[in-house]
Amino acid sequence: MSSGPPANLVTTEQSKAEAEPVSRDSAKTAFWESAKILKQYKPRISLAMLGALISAGCFGAGLGMLLPVFDLLLASKKSLADVIQEHLMDPSGPVWLQDIGQRLLDIVPTDPFTGFTWVMVVIIVLTIIGSMGRFLHEALAISVALHASMVYRGRMFRRLVTASFATTLQHNTSDNISRLLVDTRNMANGYRVLLGRATEAVLKGIFCIAIAIAVNPIMTLVALVGMPILIVMFRKFGKRIRRATHAALQQQGKMVGRVSESLGAINVVKVHNAEGSERRRFWRVNRSVYDEEMKVRQIHAFASPVVDTFSLVSIALVMILAAWAIYNRGQNPAEFMTILALLLGAGDSLKPLSNLYNEIQESGSAAVRVLDVLNREVETEASQASQASESSKLSRSSSSQSSQPAKSLVHLPRHQRDVVFENVTVNYPNSDKPAVEQVNLSITHGQAIALVGPNGSGKTTLLSTLPRLLMPTSGRVLIDGIDIANVGLRPLREQIGMVTQQSILFEGTIADNIAYGRRHESRERIVAAARAAYADEFVATLPKGYDTVLGENGAGLSGGQKQRLCIARAILRDPAILILDEATSQIDSDSESKITTALHEIRHGRTMLVIAHRLSTVIDSDLIVVMEDGHIIDQGKHDDLLSRCATYRSLVNTQLIAGEPENT
Repeated sequence: MSSGPPANLVTTEQSKAEAEPVSRDSAKTAFWESAKILKQYKPRISLAMLGALISAGCFGAGLGMLLPVFDLLLASKKSLADVIQEHLMDPSGPVWLQDIGQRLLDIVPTDPFTGFTWVMVVIIVLTIIGSMGRFLHEALAISVALHASMVYRGRMFRRLVTASFATTLQHNTSDNISRLLVDTRNMANGYRVLLGRATEAVLKGIFCIAIAIAVNPIMTLVALVGMPILIVMFRKFGKRIRRATHAALQQQGKMVGRVSESLGAINVVKVHNAEGSERRRFWRVNRSVYDEEMKVRQIHAFASPVVDTFSLVSIALVMILAAWAIYNRGQNPAEFMTILALLLGAGDSLKPLSNLYNEIQESGSAAVRVLDVLNREVETEASQASQASESSKLSRSSSSQSSQPAKSLVHLPRHQRDVVFENVTVNYPNSDKPAVEQVNLSITHGQAIALVGPNGSGKTTLLSTLPRLLMPTSGRVLIDGIDIANVGLRPLREQIGMVTQQSILFEGTIADNIAYGRRHESRERIVAAARAAYADEFVATLPKGYDTVLGENGAGLSGGQKQRLCIARAILRDPAILILDEATSQIDSDSESKITTALHEIRHGRTMLVIAHRLSTVIDSDLIVVMEDGHIIDQGKHDDLLSRCATYRSLVNTQLIAGEPENT
């Protein structure tokens, strides 16, 4: 509708949201709350974890095989049997390990070179098997993350289109688009990291450390002394990244809005030679996105060398300790080199964890914004269910929206008596003054009612309560004596048709647009509705007729042609109540004449409520209702109002007559 909430409603809510930083706990909680969706993929995740275990086990075992390699290379006269005898057949060791050693002794070659070749073949086989496990793991992890992202996009879009109209008004459209496209991608990246690289890194690190401990526990534990310090550093970096990411996501939402605004009104931009102005406006928000994203990347860039330096220092200390043990205690050099290789392998595997942890923190900020959408209030079948919908959580977001049980809904027969607004008051959020206050109005079936008044007088807000786009803060709206708050939304809106000042058309054919919301309508009824709206005369001239695919927002059609298609859409619904919100205020006189004729022909047997800026529409109405500051100040016929209502006289002399075409 053309007029509506206070101008500061969206900006107030948006600035409030931007002013509230995302805390560590809220981001962490949001991420793990969103990750509950992964429970749906247990079979795939289990198979992925099996692949990760195979990959990590083969990786650790391959590094563990370096011990016999070093032994064979450093002691040229040693055979593989000697190595097995030394490391597996220790009488003080476990019996099961000695049994394995004995079995190996029965099959291994005695020649040193042949033994070395055997070991290298085993390493190659382990590498191939590990690579196969890694592929299985990564492929399944990616598929789960992408599918979860797809599901979340579907859930978010469902919530956005089913959200209550009042809730929709409180949020910026471009920010919603950014959350739907950008934030779900960032959140999916967190799942991919969690299931993929993070799991792989942890498992490989665990296997390497476990084998290193088995070889020499003291030297390995010394190397792990600095691990708590690394964990503290991860948390510090993650906290800063989380804040910077939240700010970057907000700026990306602004950039989407700036692009949509500029390209959506490109004709106005060009006519006013404002390309330079739009470039500067875009540059400012583009620079803000760059600045916020640079903060995130700089923290990433700083974290990596810090962790590398700390890890190198730890390895250097281990090497010093090992060198002391070799020189002063006769430690086996092959054992030292194996431990070093295992620790380097563990470090190389765990090194990405700093970046992976930070990526999960970024996903946490995105999850906060995604869950905010999924927890918004939705429309309910009856108003009594609204409180229940407010408490709906993510676990129910994929199911049907909260609705009043069918047995408690009141049946609404086709309207045939009256429409009554009874003490209706409507307050918008964050607005101190009601948009409509204590309005009482009774309309008899079949009447054509014109609502007039200055901009912001509450006309659109009042009519928005009839299809329950807005719910009265107090008071009732009744159709034939039935409170529409107790009626299901679908049967209520089936009886209502609406044509707004803006001609809203969607991607698809002309026939699809006329039958919007009624996809199973026959072509005969679609054509009949178009003829009733005087749209058939121009549709028939198009090369593909009703199968002509429209451009974005009906590009290529005139304003009058678009509006006639919208009226045909309303006619096809066969509504008992027809709402026209300044439907003829911005079209040429020829189109207005045809539209007016069409409306005259379809008004019989229907109740028509018109917000009008044309004197001809007002005079032709059965009743004129004058509104000002959210109140009805007078109602009656044209001549009576002219004689007694100063506001109406002023409107006639300014808006209404000024709105008439020149040739009338």
